Amino acid sequence: MATLLVSELVTNSVVHAASAVELEVETDEEPETGYRVTVRVRDADTGPLVMRAGGGTELDEGGRGLLLVDRLAQAWGTEHHGGRKTVWFRLTGDSEGPWTSSRGTQASDAPPSAAPDAQQQRLSRLLLPAPVAAALTFEEHVGELLLRVLDAVAADGAVVAMAVGEGASVQRGHLSSPTMASVELVVEDRMLGTVEVHGSGALDPDESAYVALAADRIALLVAEHGLLQAEGTRASELDFVTEATDLLTRSLSVSLNLALVTQLVVPRLGDWCAAYSVDDRGRPRRLTVNHRNEDRTDAVLSVLETDSELRQVIRDVAAGGPATRLPATVPVAGQRSHVTVLALRSRDRTHGVLVTGRAQPLDPVAYMAALELARRAALAVDNARLHEEQLSTVNALQASLLPTALPTVRGVQLAARYHSASTGLSVGGDFYDAYTLPTGTFALAIGDVCGKGAEAATVTGMTRDLLRVLLQDGASPAAALHRLNRALIDHPTASRFCTVALATAARLEGELRVRLCLAGHPEPVLLRADGSTELVGTPGDLLGVLPDDEMSLAEVDVLLAPGESLVFYTDGVTERRDETKMFGQYGVRHALETVGSADAQVIADALDEATRSFVSNELRDDVAILVVRNEPGEFEN
Repeated sequence: MATLLVSELVTNSVVHAASAVELEVETDEEPETGYRVTVRVRDADTGPLVMRAGGGTELDEGGRGLLLVDRLAQAWGTEHHGGRKTVWFRLTGDSEGPWTSSRGTQASDAPPSAAPDAQQQRLSRLLLPAPVAAALTFEEHVGELLLRVLDAVAADGAVVAMAVGEGASVQRGHLSSPTMASVELVVEDRMLGTVEVHGSGALDPDESAYVALAADRIALLVAEHGLLQAEGTRASELDFVTEATDLLTRSLSVSLNLALVTQLVVPRLGDWCAAYSVDDRGRPRRLTVNHRNEDRTDAVLSVLETDSELRQVIRDVAAGGPATRLPATVPVAGQRSHVTVLALRSRDRTHGVLVTGRAQPLDPVAYMAALELARRAALAVDNARLHEEQLSTVNALQASLLPTALPTVRGVQLAARYHSASTGLSVGGDFYDAYTLPTGTFALAIGDVCGKGAEAATVTGMTRDLLRVLLQDGASPAAALHRLNRALIDHPTASRFCTVALATAARLEGELRVRLCLAGHPEPVLLRADGSTELVGTPGDLLGVLPDDEMSLAEVDVLLAPGESLVFYTDGVTERRDETKMFGQYGVRHALETVGSADAQVIADALDEATRSFVSNELRDDVAILVVRNEPGEFEN
């Protein structure tokens, strides 16, 4: 026994503490106390008793010596002197015991017990050399210890039945003989399994103690194996949840995220999974169902529709209840399913419900992984919901800045194209408008407000509405632009600067007279019936910069003969570029010359296509195009 304990402590010092070691043995024999041996193992390491970075437990390889010392020695302790650490233990026995020296031995009729050397050799066989233990798997290590137990107690067979994990067992020899001994594997009051030894004889006290000691050794191996398995499972589940989170955060669609999470659950955490969205009133609505066997999807749908207990649990969880595991299994296509209902809850609101089932119930590690996946999926769904709501708001705001439809004017064709370069949740700054006036004429407007977003949208809305009111009240284009300039200067914002091309149009003996005023805006292009082009209008000052009395704005009349068109555009068209070239007004005129006397919609589409295909880059600025065409034929006065 002393050899066993010394071996463990020396292993701790040499292998785990990487320290030189001194061994000191003291023996004495007293009439009152009997035979006593005191052993001191001294090394140069003054660190913690368990030699593992970051701490450890008694299950660590480096701590088993101390556990054996605590269980086998009559007394033990540690000493620290001069930078060196000493672990000591004491073994005692009476004069008739196994520790009695040869001088104190008296004759006896009883057969002599096993020689001390044989006892120590048998105990030491429970210690596998470190290189051998490292090379063996868990099952091989336990099996080797069982073989040594069989050899030591002359048994026929032995088996370790584990009560942890999946309840595996390790067997050596034959189990047909009666049970000689059965010892529980216990670590820290937790029963991990049993060791049974089978044979035809009976164990003497020494053999029983040997089996108990072997069981302690095996119990530590089982506990350590369970910890390593649990740690590996936790790491694997964490990797799974991390990868799932990465996939979920790539989508900004609520329905797509809920469909994706069912694909992630199956088959990792369940044989089937259903996802429900939850509205503001806490009512669930099924969106998608996924089964590892596609043929059984209809069976899952049937269960979700007909099982009253399951339906009630889904409603309870959707209304804010906790995650629930059904106490009884649910049959799905003839297979019993253990069902778990998880809430997708984020920011104190339930956004969805996941229902998953599998043949075997979720173990604690898998259940925690399912809860974590549900938590992260809830965040992804909530973010997607917020994005969809804001995108809907932006789209509605953007639509409000453009006319719902162009007016119908006899003898005149109107067409427009618009593209916002703003991605996501930003509102573009370009706009166009067309509307009839009380005088029987109609007005055309196109503009570009500095900046993007809510502030630019505010300026755009004010510009459109103010120009509409002024022209409908009879103001000329120049007068309306002067009034708009004063309004922008009176309410300064970062987006107050804008360019506008404003015009009124009236029919005049077969021609269309357009009265045009430009405030910092590019000149529109007059496209004649023969395909020739001309820039028209007098450039004026940008709005929102100069005082009203310093602004220069001029009105110009442009006559459109039958078949001729006037094309308005924003600088998102002319400034379409890459690192080497720019579309420019030359590109506008060239694109229009290729269509000649086409319909207004064809002209707008051709210019839009030429602009967007000029370079392969995404749009960097908004694009607005407005075309007015004088149809061939007679006008009525």
